[in-house]
Amino acid sequence: MKTASLLALAALLIVGLAAAASAAPPDKAFLWNGKNWQQVSLDGKLGYIFGIGNLADFETAASGGRSQSTCISKVFADELKKRTVMQIVQEVDRYYQENPGKLDTSVLEVVLRRCTSVCPPEGAGGVKKK
Repeated sequence: MKTASLLALAALLIVGLAAAASAAPPDKAFLWNGKNWQQVSLDGKLGYIFGIGNLADFETAASGGRSQSTCISKVFADELKKRTVMQIVQEVDRYYQENPGKLDTSVLEVVLRRCTSVCPPEGAGGVKKK
């Protein structure tokens, strides 16, 4: 049952990303931001967070920890394991609710800044805390 649920979430994520990617200009990478985040269901949000965590785990395992980019993926994956996926979704929701003027901020940046120590959090006025 758990496997079926994860497969359904993965399928939903793939369909959502495919639809969103087709709307993005071909010369630009597509990153989910607050506008996209607010339009998807809870299942879509959960699938997105599972997906980025799974990608970080895969990259770490595939490289055997031998590259600098893998170092970031390993720290990211380890940090995300300190919280449940639902806690991360709630934190991202809270960020966009508290910062309606920052809907253009990518979901990935919000996760990195609010749920991990990989990137420093933002201070008041968009200034990065050190």
